[in-house]
Amino acid sequence: MEFIVPMGTIRVGGRVLRDARVSISNKYVFAIGVGPDGTYEERLLEIESDEARNVISGGINYLRELLDSLDKLLGDVGREVNVNIAVRHVEIDDPIKYLLTRLNMQDEYLRLVGDGWRRILDSARLGRVSKTLVGEDRLYVIYSGNNITLNLVAEPIEGGLVEVSTYTEGKATGVVRVRVGEDVVVKTDIRSPSTLLIISQTKNPEELGRAISEVAVRVRGHVIDCVNRLLNIMRGYGAL
Repeated sequence: MEFIVPMGTIRVGGRVLRDARVSISNKYVFAIGVGPDGTYEERLLEIESDEARNVISGGINYLRELLDSLDKLLGDVGREVNVNIAVRHVEIDDPIKYLLTRLNMQDEYLRLVGDGWRRILDSARLGRVSKTLVGEDRLYVIYSGNNITLNLVAEPIEGGLVEVSTYTEGKATGVVRVRVGEDVVVKTDIRSPSTLLIISQTKNPEELGRAISEVAVRVRGHVIDCVNRLLNIMRGYGAL
């Protein structure tokens, strides 16, 4: 899992980066931002390096609040797809171990939500379809596959269309694309829970039938609430 998140201003290698975006995985911290001379700079840091530790420890309260909000989202969505997620509390002093533990837990919660979503998807018996749904004016992609993509919350997709394509008659397989003009900006497996969150932000989910539409409408409120919480946290920490 990658955790892609806006971080505002960070210091890396003695350089101050503004408007920074950071991608954190179990191996690396990749940072990109505007350097002192006004050009974009990139840094790839091993997760156990001192520089990576400084980036993570300096923003640990911010990252914790973001993950708390994401945990709540998955718990709420889980109930809508008939899955009970017991969100666990973590107490680890080391900031890197703490963050990686939280990310592993997010991965686990996503798998549980995905199990519930796939049961609903398969029961809907979509068959082979090719549908284009109209996204809301702003479409927030919180997850892409199993990656957390909060850069697409800070900078949502505007004017997006959501293309749903399935390939089989029985068990649903296929892809969902978010397209702006000729460009595909997000592509997810239809069986991924990220697809449910994307479909919930469309204006015409009834095109996919009643079973999917009903759960999408219920999930929509949780997504909107979570986005508002995330944006408030980002603003509070100066990441926007």
